[in-house]
Amino acid sequence: MHNVLDMHVHHIHNTGMKTLTEAMKERGISDEALAAAVGRHRSTITKIRLRQAAPSLETALKISREVGVPVENLFPAEAAQ
Repeated sequence: MHNVLDMHVHHIHNTGMKTLTEAMKERGISDEALAAAVGRHRSTITKIRLRQAAPSLETALKISREVGVPVENLFPAEAAQ
């Protein structure tokens, strides 16, 4: 049986979407660097990256700009349901 996160990760890879972790890795951005760039604490970025917390719209947009991936690809609506 698959859990919701497993199904979401499968969906991401089948649609060409990127996880925040993948986008950060491709750009060589650490949690610390992203946190500084978007004005949030490193632990907040880590929780968002691990999907333990959802970013505010403002933070999601800032993260999207920093990693160069459209916000709807990083944080798809069905992941929040």
